[in-house]
Amino acid sequence: MRIYSGVQRSGYVDVYLYTMGKRGNISDEDLSGPVVDRRTTMKLLGVAGITSLAGCTGGGDGGDGGGSGDGSGNGDGTTGVPSKGQRGGRLSAGWFTGSIDVLDPPYISVGQYFQVAANVFSGLVTLKEDLTIRGDLAKDWTVSDDGTKFTFNLREGVKFHDGSDFTAEDVEYTINRTISEEAPAASKLESLKAIDDGGVVVQDDYTVELSFKEPMAPALIYLTRGPGRAATIVCKEAIEKMGAEQYKVKPVGTGPFKVTKHQIGSGVTLDAFEDYFETDSEGNALPYLDGIDIKPIPEPATLVNALRSGDIDFANLVPLQNVSKVEQSSDVEKLSAPGINWYGFAMNQRREPFSSRKARMGIAKSIDNEAFVNAAYFGNALPDTGPINKATNWVWRDDKPTDQQYDPEAGKQLLQEAGVEGASFHILTDQSSLRGAKAMRQQLNKAGFNVSIEQVTSSTYWERYETGDYDTTISGSVGDPDPDQSLWNFYRNPDDGGVWNWVNFENQKAHDLLAKQRTALDREERKQALHELEDHLIKQVPHAYLMHQNDIAAKRSTVKGFTHIPFLRNFHTTWVEE
Repeated sequence: MRIYSGVQRSGYVDVYLYTMGKRGNISDEDLSGPVVDRRTTMKLLGVAGITSLAGCTGGGDGGDGGGSGDGSGNGDGTTGVPSKGQRGGRLSAGWFTGSIDVLDPPYISVGQYFQVAANVFSGLVTLKEDLTIRGDLAKDWTVSDDGTKFTFNLREGVKFHDGSDFTAEDVEYTINRTISEEAPAASKLESLKAIDDGGVVVQDDYTVELSFKEPMAPALIYLTRGPGRAATIVCKEAIEKMGAEQYKVKPVGTGPFKVTKHQIGSGVTLDAFEDYFETDSEGNALPYLDGIDIKPIPEPATLVNALRSGDIDFANLVPLQNVSKVEQSSDVEKLSAPGINWYGFAMNQRREPFSSRKARMGIAKSIDNEAFVNAAYFGNALPDTGPINKATNWVWRDDKPTDQQYDPEAGKQLLQEAGVEGASFHILTDQSSLRGAKAMRQQLNKAGFNVSIEQVTSSTYWERYETGDYDTTISGSVGDPDPDQSLWNFYRNPDDGGVWNWVNFENQKAHDLLAKQRTALDREERKQALHELEDHLIKQVPHAYLMHQNDIAAKRSTVKGFTHIPFLRNFHTTWVEE
């Protein structure tokens, strides 16, 4: 998931399609459905290099509860299910953003939008909290002997929110639409065979076959439910009827909640979908809530005060300057999950003086990362000068190259050599990341620059950032447990796969190293390729790397049944006690 200007961007805990020529001792029987056990799941995660997640999750179903009676753990100290009298009611949630603009899965690139859409859509399969895989829209599946073909047997009788029937045609349509329209999620399907070459084959209404170019042991993890992922199933009939633009605002899915009202800038109303297909461990229909009322609240103090006063029940993010207030409140609980992310100071290389690598390095060495973390994030982050985070411990290093380390004298010398001393530029920001922008301005002005802040609304921010209408901003990637998700779309060449390469970094070596690490079959080989890639990025300075931050949310103590999985906000097993 990506985070720019303090707003999360696509990805979460999704595992990318890691091309494997071998699967160790994972058999095809191990991979077949309807449930893949924890041991096999951890092998798959280990191949992709993210076994560190094992220590970040609990043992219950939690965030993906329900489904044929396997949902019992709730992740907040409660177990079981609510009594009949506790079901119903509405959850009032505050979203720390100025607006929620897009809810169409393959087009979502803002993490906070994902968190809403995850309650509206389903995938073929899904990950439970303990990292076991279970069916979602697929009730069962088989894997071919060579590991390249997955045949999914789909649930029958599943309805979309508009009343239309879900069939295998919707799976084919979803994947074909993502690829043909070159949606941001399309890059995650590069290992799938072409659609017209058997990549997706509809055998009948409830059987669909996916074929990959090479053996794909982690494919099931990749195909888990999650907006922004290419196999989050959209409704063909609804898109054709209402049009793509309207669908992006008020989409139709098969998830536990349906969008009944969405006014950009004002909020989103989700109502329970009475025909949702999952049940809890006792066979009760999910979701428990009658609905969720989501209100964007971009002002940090307003958000936290609303939570403490009971005006809202849940805050999807806690502004870091207000974490202590949450911790001190007897009626509010802080929810914290590991930060699988990186932040950096983004410099638009199509504007001067940022086309100069020497100038960018001079700026990087003028930034005191530790002081920035303390001033902007109240110490709630790990300062770092590279993009690979400590949570992915198999590839993390304490001894990264020192090129970007704080050294004001060396930075000043580089800036003099580049002829950019005293340069003037602005930092683009919105309300949610204003504090960070101010902290950065203070440091850079101290280094001799003439830096101003240009604060805009969230919608304007994204429009300008994505179209390159900015000088600098604070950006990065959040919620990606494997380095591929946090680097691939950012640093591929802009015209060749770099769909989030908004710093306009063009570097063939980085482009080639990204391809090399993605297809490396041996973990140690891949680790070395990633180290070489990180070393190169540090030296080329597409971003001045800053830190890695934890994911912090909060809820009132009356909110039960919610499981905090990093960067996800799923409410289908949640209820509110009066």
